Amino acid sequence: MIEPGSEYLTVTNLKKYFPIRKGVFKKTVGNVRAVDDISFFVRERETLGLVGESGCGKTTTGRTLLHLLEPTEGQVHFRGEEVGKLLKKEPGKVRRNMQIIFQDPYGSLNPRINVRDIVGEAVRYYGLYQGRELDEYVAELLQKCGLRPEHRFRYPHEFSGGQRQRIGIARALALQPRFVVCDEPVSALDVSIQSQVLNLLKDLQEEMLLTYLFISHDLSVVRHISDRIAIMYLGKIVELAHKREFFDNPLHPYTKALLSAIPVPDPRRKSDRVILEGDVPSPATPPSGCRFHTRCPFAMERCKMEEPLFDDNGSDHFVACFLYQK
Repeated sequence: MIEPGSEYLTVTNLKKYFPIRKGVFKKTVGNVRAVDDISFFVRERETLGLVGESGCGKTTTGRTLLHLLEPTEGQVHFRGEEVGKLLKKEPGKVRRNMQIIFQDPYGSLNPRINVRDIVGEAVRYYGLYQGRELDEYVAELLQKCGLRPEHRFRYPHEFSGGQRQRIGIARALALQPRFVVCDEPVSALDVSIQSQVLNLLKDLQEEMLLTYLFISHDLSVVRHISDRIAIMYLGKIVELAHKREFFDNPLHPYTKALLSAIPVPDPRRKSDRVILEGDVPSPATPPSGCRFHTRCPFAMERCKMEEPLFDDNGSDHFVACFLYQK
């Protein structure tokens, strides 16, 4: 039994490359390095927020952890067992304990079947409940997620975006998993609905003893729900720290730029906005050395040649930057 606070999910040197093919014979001429050698861990019953710009590899990371996308290299260990090997021996054990909430509440639900079958399909497949018991279980789960029992007889098109996302959450939790990847679950929702869904996720985490990887591009949302926060840039994690340390003492120049972009709800307070020059490089041809050096205001000659190590700067505050390394 892993005690609360210990490393529950461990990711080691994870890579996910997508081949670039050209010509009549579809010859591989390169790779899109969506996730390029990242390592981190998630403790039991905590929420790790994963933040970054669109295209930085956040969603690919979440799906590769669950082996919805097969890793190019690296390992994922869950509760002491390697996920890839466990999938070959006991695939049901992995799928029951590791689930995902998808970003799009419209595209992730099958419009041809009702909510009872959407939520209960996997439950029936794994033989947890059947018949009347299944119907009662789905009704109870919908109530936990803020919907009414009679909603189980309706179809996805009869619900609002917020209600659809609650259905998606109910589906993800139907098998009573231990670890859930939340892939931008509130980005498509109105602000007022976002807060309701975030509070629901926190309540369900406490009630069902869940561990989350929460993927988002919104630091305000991540601040509300996360215990620790990791920043991703062009397939690499560049900073990781506890929430308070992260906001009180950001280290990486990219992190500081992201934090400076958060709106301040005070018209009298002047915001010191950090403007990054240039565009994000292509993950198919990433820069040598530090990935961020082409846009970094503190870039040195060393940054162009060497890749900084992802090291602990103290107090479990990890950063990949030569400004903090000898």
